[in-house]
Amino acid sequence: MSEEHTADTGAKSRYEEIRGLKPQRQGSFLGEEGEKFYVAKSEEEVYELSPLAYYVWLLCDGEHTVEDVANTISSEVNMPLEDIVEPLVEVLESLHGAQLVVY
Repeated sequence: MSEEHTADTGAKSRYEEIRGLKPQRQGSFLGEEGEKFYVAKSEEEVYELSPLAYYVWLLCDGEHTVEDVANTISSEVNMPLEDIVEPLVEVLESLHGAQLVVY
């Protein structure tokens, strides 16, 4: 089994685990500079987010599930849901690890 296939399977498995959760963004948007978006958890903790990470962070309103977020992105970028799952899970895991998103 290739590494890519294993990562893809892991992302799909993780998606199945979290798809019903309602992620809530944490922190405050500070501003953007070019393709970089800045979000602060506190005065000492500022994170630089990619456009994708910032977009996902914005969608995490605590009202919609991970599955809702995936469907929204799929619809807005006109891509099949299965192509959205892996990058979405990776971004959510990174945001969760930085405590910018809680479930």
